[in-house]
Amino acid sequence: MRSAVIGLGRMGAEPSSRLEGKVPAGWLPISHLEAIQSICDLTLEAICDLNESRMGEIAEIYEVDKKFTNYKELLDQEKIDFLCIATRTGERSEIISYAISKGTKYIYFEKPVSRSISECDSIIELARQNNVVLGYGVNRRYNDVYRFAKDFIKSGELGKLMQITIEAGRSNLLWSHPHSTDLILFFADSVDLEYIQGTCSFQDGYLPENNSYIDDDPIIENAYYLFKNGIQAGINLTGGFNVRLGCSKGILTIYGDGSYIEIKSGSGYFTNHKIIDFIPRSSATINAFRDMVYSKNDTARLPITPEEIRIGLLMLIGTLQSSLYGGKRISVDQVNHELIVTGRSGNSYA
Repeated sequence: MRSAVIGLGRMGAEPSSRLEGKVPAGWLPISHLEAIQSICDLTLEAICDLNESRMGEIAEIYEVDKKFTNYKELLDQEKIDFLCIATRTGERSEIISYAISKGTKYIYFEKPVSRSISECDSIIELARQNNVVLGYGVNRRYNDVYRFAKDFIKSGELGKLMQITIEAGRSNLLWSHPHSTDLILFFADSVDLEYIQGTCSFQDGYLPENNSYIDDDPIIENAYYLFKNGIQAGINLTGGFNVRLGCSKGILTIYGDGSYIEIKSGSGYFTNHKIIDFIPRSSATINAFRDMVYSKNDTARLPITPEEIRIGLLMLIGTLQSSLYGGKRISVDQVNHELIVTGRSGNSYA
């Protein structure tokens, strides 16, 4: 498949050498360009970025001849089957829409998907109408460690899953927490929410003028979600990026972004203890791209569904909306689809 990358920043193109020895197994190669060049069914045809100097450096590293500063020119001149988009959120929906109009059938984009639910809905509907496979940069669900943990929970050895807790530190709504809500959906194995509740704080003294336009990327202080299947989930300020899966007969914890898994089981105090050092077979980004390529005629193999993309964003917007309402519980139907969150931190945007 003829492939291209638009946006040559950290996730789009940065060589993984910068992270060697700093991240757990299963994360490298992490950038879109590296993953494309690691999959035999994908051929890197072109790259695009507004920064010509940066693009020149990347083109030399990855030996790419075709360079564009305008994504429309790239898509007009090149027939692209598999497109990666690693731009900032503001322009992402326009790029996706234009790529679909040019016949691209596989589109992988970084998080967050959009700045509002209505914008997300438009993207997903356009993709559905044109039979386009969407991939989303919430990489932990593609990581073999997290997939192993999900299979272990589904085996029933620890009984029924009851509680999902994400420990992501003091992190921003759109910059970081798309990973959190997606992990919740991944392990809950459901998109059917009963209600959402949360508390957020704004940065640098920012105060919104109204509840429909938030020019900030708020911090989630805490969040709570109840699913219709009875599973409860939460996000808190504890650091380390750990995922705790509380079950009726034990607890499974994924520590440090997949560094290792701890399982506690038994009765009463869960005193049986086991550590699993799981070695992934390939990187999360490679898994995501490969699954997308081979899912075209088998929706059961989709690495993420459009509805999971949508509900993950809805959970974030709903968490903020709950906070704006003083921490009141809100149902899915009460979440404002037109509420825009810019994701601004200083002069930068998610």
